[in-house]
Amino acid sequence: MSRFRPLVALVVCLFLCGGCAASRHAAWADRFVKPGTSAVDLGGPKAKAQRASDAGPQKAQPPLGVSRPASLGLSVENSDQRLSAALLLEIIRPSAESHLRVAEEYQRLGILDTSARHLDEALRLSPHFASAHESMARIWRDWGFPERGLGAAYRATVYAPRSASAHNTLGTVFAALGQTDNARRAYERALALSPSAWVLNNLCDLERQAGRLPAAVERCRAALAIDPSLPAAHNNLALTLAAAGDRDGARAEFLAAGDEAAGNYNIGLMHLADGDYRLAADAFETAIHLRPSFTAAKTRAHEMRLYLLTGGK
Repeated sequence: MSRFRPLVALVVCLFLCGGCAASRHAAWADRFVKPGTSAVDLGGPKAKAQRASDAGPQKAQPPLGVSRPASLGLSVENSDQRLSAALLLEIIRPSAESHLRVAEEYQRLGILDTSARHLDEALRLSPHFASAHESMARIWRDWGFPERGLGAAYRATVYAPRSASAHNTLGTVFAALGQTDNARRAYERALALSPSAWVLNNLCDLERQAGRLPAAVERCRAALAIDPSLPAAHNNLALTLAAAGDRDGARAEFLAAGDEAAGNYNIGLMHLADGDYRLAADAFETAIHLRPSFTAAKTRAHEMRLYLLTGGK
């Protein structure tokens, strides 16, 4: 049995160290479940971003392989009441606004290609429609091509300069491109226009990933003061407290995020990062008990059981 220990230790080490970011807390935090967040994880800067921002409006083309989720089936237009109502309004009174409403309902359901087509139509009818440009920027961001959404995000702020939402979306696109200074300026502009729990949460996430933990805690607590039920703010606060060494506080915030199974999974990852594999295994098992279909928790629990059975502690 002892001959397997080096191999198991190597597997665990690779799991813990894989995809490391600039700081230790960022490395393991990236693996956490982040419910309900509008902020996009920071990636590396992309050279095409400036070219995208200079380009004029272009018809959105979804990346290869993007399609509606199979689980929704072909009857989503009939089964989802909000989408059905929006489609009916579009038929009765077609306009840029009705196309935007339909696009936002498809976006809510994760059907981004169809949403983009309706946004194209909204912008054909009203080229200066700021909300449609903003929604298009979010689609490109969520598709994983934020550089293509940067121009749309900029146009949204030009056509609606006092829209806190437009500046916040511009901030999330910058954050996705790794342009943290630009993201911070956009978030601060949005906050000056209208105090918002989401903007404060995005600032919290930005500060946490930069390693400015006290500032991140302050921003997250400010977000929760506005909206105590915001799951993303609880989750970001938990990640920040865990990075600062406050494990009890992090545990409470993970569970306060609203999804008990995901909270226990995240608690397991926190213990795993600390090297406490028995507590990690217990947390993963709890997550599976709460949600039997939780595949990631099953994988982690299996890894922990294997490690503990071969002599780990």
